[in-house]
Amino acid sequence: MAQDPARRRFWSRTRRLTGALLLAWLAANLALAWFARDLDAIRVFGLPGAYALAAVGLLLMYLAIIVVYAVAMDRLEAGCLRAQAQAPAPAPGAGDAPVRADLR
Repeated sequence: MAQDPARRRFWSRTRRLTGALLLAWLAANLALAWFARDLDAIRVFGLPGAYALAAVGLLLMYLAIIVVYAVAMDRLEAGCLRAQAQAPAPAPGAGDAPVRADLR
């Protein structure tokens, strides 16, 4: 079953968006762990920097990732639905299997 170009484009963009946001999530988590000792020298509200970033900063980062995903997917879905609505309707019976002459 062949997909129309709008659906193919939608799923391609969805995979790209998901991959990019997963990379952002991974980079944030690894960067915090990698620079934890350096961040401990900084005090934020009287707390070590690594702890403050883990307790507050990463939670805000996760929230931002969720918001970006939700907004982007709403736009992608709306665009896909618009493209499908503008596409010409297939001819009646276009997807049906051909009928053999002796069965008519």
